Amino acid sequence: MKAGLVTFYHIHHYGALLQAAATERAVERFGWDCEIIDYFVNQDNALFKRPTGLGSAAHDAHTALHYQALSERYRRFEKFSRDHLRISDRRYGRFDELAGGTLPYDLILSGSDQIWNPKIFPDGRFDPVFFGTFSQKRRIAYAPSFGVPTIPEGMRDELKSYLDGFSHLSARETQGSAIIRDIAGKDAPVVLDPTLLLTADQWDSMADHPANYPKGGYILCYCISRPGALTPYLERLHQETGLPVVQLCGIRQMRADGKNTGHANDHAKCNYNCFFHDKTSIL
Repeated sequence: MKAGLVTFYHIHHYGALLQAAATERAVERFGWDCEIIDYFVNQDNALFKRPTGLGSAAHDAHTALHYQALSERYRRFEKFSRDHLRISDRRYGRFDELAGGTLPYDLILSGSDQIWNPKIFPDGRFDPVFFGTFSQKRRIAYAPSFGVPTIPEGMRDELKSYLDGFSHLSARETQGSAIIRDIAGKDAPVVLDPTLLLTADQWDSMADHPANYPKGGYILCYCISRPGALTPYLERLHQETGLPVVQLCGIRQMRADGKNTGHANDHAKCNYNCFFHDKTSIL
């Protein structure tokens, strides 16, 4: 039996990469094969941007100044994907390509991450691909997130039509569970982020062990941008423990990738973060 997984995986983002790898392995523990459906949309990892104005020019200037570190980061993300993600041979760019294709899957699995957040997509609406509507096979949702507190009135009926097609629903947050109950009248249990479904040994098998990480432990700060409000707490902990701080903050703050992040999580003495997908600190 084989499951086709629709999720975020291409983007060079720690959470997306780790949850995709974890979801595949969690499904395989039940004796199924699992493969990410290579639906490539709205995920541009290019180091240099297409010229659109001052913003893209500033971005490209920063890239040029730090090209060696950023290109190495790019290479490592791509390598992690090749080594640890099972992705379909064919790439799909549109809904109709999937709907018209012969897909080798016995079920379609949606999740996790914010695949049901309409604000992520360029038109501000849901992408039906992430609800599996391109297939007549059974559909299951594991730990998807809406990323918004409420669904706009003009999109509620559309969402209900998508949710009605699932045999099993779940959500990553209580907020998402409440949205599903309100829109579709169905119970959707709140489940663990898939990164928490793997064992320490499974993560260690995917982790790199870079020689330049501090010996004897350190404080890991893992944020989507700069530490901001966490800064005084980090400084206090640093002063009290004497441990150095390793920051994985923002796409351009440190050269790292999924393998290095796995090592950093496993060997940190303390972890501050603002991510669902940080497999250590959530525990």
